[in-house]
Amino acid sequence: MRSYRTLPAVRLGSLPADEEDLRFVQDRLALLAKTTFLIAALFLLVTSLADVLGSVKRYTDAARTCHAVGTLLALVVWRTAYRREPFTPAGLQALAAVGTIGLCWSFAAMGHFAVQPFGFYTGLLAVTHVSVARAMIVPSIPLRSFVLGVVGSVGIVLSRVLTPWPLEIALVAGPRPRIIVEALLWSTAAVAVATVASTVIYGLQERAREARQLGQYTLEAKIGEGGMGVVYRARHAMLRRPTAVKLLAGGGGEDQLRRFEKEVQLTARLTHPNTVSVFDYGRTPDGVFYYAMELLDGMTLEQLVERHGPQPAGRVIHILVQICGALTEAHGTGLIHRDIKPANIHLCRRGDVPDFVKVLDFGLVREIANDVGPAESQVGAVVRTPLYMAPEAILAPEAVDARGDIYGLEGVADFLLAGAPAFSGHNMVELCAHQLHTAPAPLSEHRDCSADLEGLVLACLAKDPAARPQTARALARALESCRDAATWTERDADAWWSEPANAWSPPQVTLGEAETLRQTIVRVDLERRTPARDRGA
Repeated sequence: MRSYRTLPAVRLGSLPADEEDLRFVQDRLALLAKTTFLIAALFLLVTSLADVLGSVKRYTDAARTCHAVGTLLALVVWRTAYRREPFTPAGLQALAAVGTIGLCWSFAAMGHFAVQPFGFYTGLLAVTHVSVARAMIVPSIPLRSFVLGVVGSVGIVLSRVLTPWPLEIALVAGPRPRIIVEALLWSTAAVAVATVASTVIYGLQERAREARQLGQYTLEAKIGEGGMGVVYRARHAMLRRPTAVKLLAGGGGEDQLRRFEKEVQLTARLTHPNTVSVFDYGRTPDGVFYYAMELLDGMTLEQLVERHGPQPAGRVIHILVQICGALTEAHGTGLIHRDIKPANIHLCRRGDVPDFVKVLDFGLVREIANDVGPAESQVGAVVRTPLYMAPEAILAPEAVDARGDIYGLEGVADFLLAGAPAFSGHNMVELCAHQLHTAPAPLSEHRDCSADLEGLVLACLAKDPAARPQTARALARALESCRDAATWTERDADAWWSEPANAWSPPQVTLGEAETLRQTIVRVDLERRTPARDRGA
């Protein structure tokens, strides 16, 4: 028993009101009419030329006129469906029905007026082509294919009933009752083939649409890469909103997959506006874990300093207070981030709000005071740069609490104010030694900074966790009371983002990369997503 609702497929029998689905059906109807027009026009040209050059005439003027009417009708349907403006569901249904039945009856009339018994088989083949081709090309529920096939075949049977049947034709083709039965049998076969084709294709389309709705993302451009994964701008057929998809880098083992899965599960529990929103997650059929999140414009704090240098103290306080809000919620639910750094803080413009912060990558979080065994502890192992790592995270990673995030946050503040990390080194051992034993340099050595803000930053970078602010909320209040807190206003932020040099531009990709990504689809492995108890034995 599946735990998800069966989703409606694109169908011509009961069309959805969704504009994209209607456009798809409209394009397929145009393709059917175009194909029929080209074939009918070719036959009309060749048979007319054969009648002119040959001694035996198979087409009468009436038959040729009916053939031309059908060809012209196919052209009209093609050009009508090809127009840019989308139809209403009722209008598209009417165009498809009138076009299909009109083509079948035009070609049946062509066979009726042609020389017999040649005309009968010519009309039968043409009507069969239209019925089967429509079922194969245009998405439709089987019942509609059956009804249109039956109505379209009426012309062939009626033609057999009304066609004059001289003795010389009866000697070759048989008596009229036999010809009528033959017409019924061939028409039934054509309707059956069309209905079966529609059933098979409709079922495949329903499954494809279900997969697309439940989790299929087309990757469009790589927008970021980190230690745990690669982030792509992506498009989802049903979400109707910008989406970013993060894939686990390098495939990874089962432990790494579980760490990645834990990241999205914990992040999805957070609802603070300054925490990135997660839309979906899962594993692909090849075992690659991914999650889909909101696509952000703007830049990370690391990119901000790289491009624009040290930031004004008032702006830094404005950014830090927002980060504190996200961390307050996380810490309140028993989660710590453990990897606060400039690359994990995104600065963007959300609607009319400039300088809006989003905290990313809760991938190294762990639940506070949860009782885990050695194997599970390995899943939460620390894999990150020591540039912003609290000293206790180096000595006893399992003992890190919310104050470790406060240390990392003030390391970010030091980076924003000074334009460089508080410590540097040639290797990880040297960096860790600085974090454990070296006191950070006063900010006043690098730039003008109010004494209260400098003192707060140095307090948060204390080696002893007890000497730091104990909560993110307390840190936010202390920041808001600093002298520089009111020096960066929303007007300043709006002016900064309005500068062309500061505007965000989407990542550029080459034609080759675009084609490769266009063919890259991330799909949900439904067997993994659906609990075993819901799938049935």
